[in-house]
Amino acid sequence: MAPQRCILALGFLLLVGVASSSFISDAALQSHGSTGRNLLQAKKSCPINLEFRNYTIITSQCKGPQYPPKLCCQALKDFACPIADAINDMSTDCASTMFSYINLYGKYPPGLFASECREGKEGLECPAQAPGGASAETADGSGVDVLVSRRSIANRKTRNRYFLTCLLGNYHSYLHHMSVTPFPLCSSNSPSSIRTPARRAPSQSPPPTIFLLQICQNLRELKQVHARLVVTGLLRFRSTALKLLESCVSISEIEYAWSVFERIPSPDTFGFNTLIRGLTLANSSYISILLYKEMVLIGCIPDNHTYTFVLKACSSIRALDEGQQVHTRIIKAGVSPNTHVHSSLIHMYANCNRVDCAERVFDEFPQEETVIMNSMISGYFNCGRPEDAREVFYQTSERDVATWSAMVSGYVKNEMYMEALQVFRALTVSEVKVNESVVVSALSACGRLGALDQGRWIHAYVEKIVKEEMSVVLGTAIVDMYAKCGSIETSYEIFCKMRMKDEVTWCAMILGFAVHGRADRSFELFNEMTAAGVRPNGAVFVAVLTACLHAGDVERGLCYFDRMKRVYGINPSMEHFGCMVGVLGRAGLLAEAEEFISAMPERPNAVIWATFLSGCRIHKDVRRGKRAFRHLLELEPMSGDRFKLMGLVFATTGNHDEAVKVWRLIKEGDMETTCGSSLIEVDGVVREFVAGDVGHEKAREVYAVIEGFRQIMDSRS
Repeated sequence: MAPQRCILALGFLLLVGVASSSFISDAALQSHGSTGRNLLQAKKSCPINLEFRNYTIITSQCKGPQYPPKLCCQALKDFACPIADAINDMSTDCASTMFSYINLYGKYPPGLFASECREGKEGLECPAQAPGGASAETADGSGVDVLVSRRSIANRKTRNRYFLTCLLGNYHSYLHHMSVTPFPLCSSNSPSSIRTPARRAPSQSPPPTIFLLQICQNLRELKQVHARLVVTGLLRFRSTALKLLESCVSISEIEYAWSVFERIPSPDTFGFNTLIRGLTLANSSYISILLYKEMVLIGCIPDNHTYTFVLKACSSIRALDEGQQVHTRIIKAGVSPNTHVHSSLIHMYANCNRVDCAERVFDEFPQEETVIMNSMISGYFNCGRPEDAREVFYQTSERDVATWSAMVSGYVKNEMYMEALQVFRALTVSEVKVNESVVVSALSACGRLGALDQGRWIHAYVEKIVKEEMSVVLGTAIVDMYAKCGSIETSYEIFCKMRMKDEVTWCAMILGFAVHGRADRSFELFNEMTAAGVRPNGAVFVAVLTACLHAGDVERGLCYFDRMKRVYGINPSMEHFGCMVGVLGRAGLLAEAEEFISAMPERPNAVIWATFLSGCRIHKDVRRGKRAFRHLLELEPMSGDRFKLMGLVFATTGNHDEAVKVWRLIKEGDMETTCGSSLIEVDGVVREFVAGDVGHEKAREVYAVIEGFRQIMDSRS
């Protein structure tokens, strides 16, 4: 019965895919790109992966400065007609995405194709294709996306996995039998003439079996399809090998991708780009830079995709020298101004703290491009220059959601939370539709400020505009906001309503209970998380160790620390060591804490020694406190906060003369210290109170109330 269902389902898919659109619509030709996914889902994501299609079909024929209409339009037909149904679907961003990538490879004048390529009332006519015939695009399997995109069946992922199960379950049933007959694919009773396919001649293009690669979701499935490609001889085609490489990268199996790449004879630019991109996304940026250098050494010519990917790698590890070398090659190659390449250059220089170079790239771009302006805004924020970022924001005439998001997230990174919320409110009354990223940043600002009323307003705003279930990321941000604003019960209520939770969601809730002094609930949630099959990461263990810190539970803290290494194979970071030093220090086990620090595999940082010094202050251990302070002087010799903490150690032990000397050093050295402050929200307005502040308009009344509380407590003690 199962094979019959598979036959019918696959037969339906093929029948749906037989007839394709006979034109490229005017609406598709006039598409100018989108501003990214928004919460209202005005444009659905394109079901076809357009990033790695063969755009040389267009750029090799449609060349400037004349841009002959006949050649340009024919090239567009050759490229877009096989996927016409997807391109014409204006509910998706396929058309805008396609033209975005076309522009990435060749800088065409605005409206070139829309003005030149109109042959009829419906738009650009496509050549007729015989039913069942394979176009050039489907000949190597890349056009199978068309079959997948022309579907009206829900639960695409479930259906695809059903096909994969059927196809992998029968060794002789391959997708390339569709050229013989569409029905006996999953049938074990098919005729022998169908079960034993004839081997194709080497000159023929491989059949569209790449469909299998596109639906693999793990390495085990990918290896099975890989083995079939080897057995059937399909892997001898370069296009098949490159699709296999792309599939490895898409499921983040970089080591396997590398082994596939090494077996491709004379890999081209596309192959190098795929692996460089995969390495960068897998946080192996250094290796991706080395691969780029190898690419250049063997004479393979980089393109705009290459420069974009390798500059992202340089940016992520702040490899300034390598980034400058890439920039030099871009200049020597005469690459025309390109938004993707130049925005990557700006990001790279800004992340390397060379804002002067970023400004030079920004100023040299010939026209105002929103993408370039957004990159410069983010660059200024990354370098701690919010005023310059604000100036560029006001200069941007066409602001998209990424522009607003850069401002909100930039203010949050620079701890300017009030300004972040002001920008977010301005966004909500503009014509730009809000997306998930900017809402998450605004919720983070509310959490840092403790602005519960504003957080509630944003929550209500999100529920109003999101018609479907919120994503895990957005739900986690709301849970975290309520927890940080003190409304832990509301936070837990929303947490329980979330049907999908990842390790970040669990971490936010565990940490929320921990900082509210509900360590028992943190421990219960950790057990629920592991029972649900969610594997804890390093951040989750920081949260549960924080619960141990607040509860003063040394035994449980040591148990979790050991379990993290032994059971889950997570190497402790500075945050984990800091939590354990805090647990031992607060419990008065200063000797054990000092031994713990000495046994660390890497040199303790200033936070570790400051945590230990804080424990010495609590338990009035001046001798160990002095030792910790000496280490702090080596690491942060001009930190006023560290001197201030040592002064408190002397003061709590009654050694006021030494405390005065320390505070005098702070003053004479002109050291900055962080003042204690509190935030309170009254009638939706967040007010900040700093220790010793007399400049507030109601400071006298505040201190009078505090003095009244002090007298009441003294009388009752």
